[in-house]
Amino acid sequence: MAQRSYHSVFLTLVLLLAFCLPGNLASPEVLSDEPPAWPEGGAAYDNMVSMTEFGYRKIDTTANENARNWIASELEGMGYEVERQSFTTDVCTNCQNIVVTINGTLEDDWRVVGAHHDAICYSPPPLIGVTYATCTSSGAYDDGTGSGSLLELARTISEWNGTPLHTWKLAWWDYEEWQGSGSPEGGGKGSLHFVEQHIPDGVNVTYINLDMFGLNWPVPTPLASQLAGCDEDFWTLYMFTSPVDDWSYYEDNGLDVTDQMRSNAEWFQAHLKEINTNLSHPEEWVRVIDDTKGNSDHYNFIMNNHTATWLRGQHQYILEEGDACEQTPKHAQTDTVATMNTMAGGQANVEQGLQTGLDIVATMVWWDWQSEDTLQSQEQNLVVQDAGQVSTWVMTLFWLTLIPAVLFLLKSSKKPHDK
Repeated sequence: MAQRSYHSVFLTLVLLLAFCLPGNLASPEVLSDEPPAWPEGGAAYDNMVSMTEFGYRKIDTTANENARNWIASELEGMGYEVERQSFTTDVCTNCQNIVVTINGTLEDDWRVVGAHHDAICYSPPPLIGVTYATCTSSGAYDDGTGSGSLLELARTISEWNGTPLHTWKLAWWDYEEWQGSGSPEGGGKGSLHFVEQHIPDGVNVTYINLDMFGLNWPVPTPLASQLAGCDEDFWTLYMFTSPVDDWSYYEDNGLDVTDQMRSNAEWFQAHLKEINTNLSHPEEWVRVIDDTKGNSDHYNFIMNNHTATWLRGQHQYILEEGDACEQTPKHAQTDTVATMNTMAGGQANVEQGLQTGLDIVATMVWWDWQSEDTLQSQEQNLVVQDAGQVSTWVMTLFWLTLIPAVLFLLKSSKKPHDK
């Protein structure tokens, strides 16, 4: 009987031990690698079409204002708080950027993704830049593709939970386009206003520019292009990025390149290449290269000591070395949805071209979300480990006190039977 009581008490102690050990503390939730939503090239295409339906979105026009109001309304419908950054210049009395912010843990380290919502039309070579009354453009490629894709990216992010590591801003710039040879000023005024007026001192920015893409891998080059001398199977998606090797263009424009800028550029180019490798993009057709020409909104960021890249498909008049296939309808009356569909071989191909760029940017954003989740998970693990250490000490004291007491009781229970 005494032996049976001893076994019962021993079993009880074992069960208590198994229940109370630190290993039974609740473990942190395992993070999912799959985002709850992902941008779709088809939706970006639809947004591009909507942008063209407002008409010629030249600065200081009703069409321009209606387009940006539509963008703002769509963003508000997604739950964003929209910031309207109004500004004027010598030739624009009613210009406005549309910006939304997703606050991150790092308040002084921003990731900004931008596209421009204005459009322009002027004469083709040899008289580039001459505007005239009957020259209008719906701005499908330049830059309905970027604005429409950025709106789809905003929808995607609005469906993600949690907080990113960096603070993200999505921006639709006004007045990117040069107003022609008769204008007293250049373009890029919307992004310049943001850089000069809306980035506080001490804030580091990495900028991603979406301007004219969709006519790029995996879109095959059409027969007409091949007959004209294009010897490539696909149009290339370029990522013109803060230089690693050749800073001469920016130095010639007055930029004092620091070691930190060079280091940031090396990191960013490597980061973009890592994303493309992860997405299995062919390096021959999706290329990260030094930016040596400026020519879009990323220029203003780089010239103000920030790191940037420009995602760009085929482009007119600017030929990359070894690329004989550059041709687009930008800045012309032919910049229409129909022209893009024809050049790409159908709407489905345009959507796939847009998907390539969207996948790159969305992966960059999602990895940043995961980086913050990883930090939170590590913090939770530290809490669990600390709790486990405390629990170990408590349980040690508990057993040191309990076991002698139990042994004493067992010994006492045996005495009447031993007599």
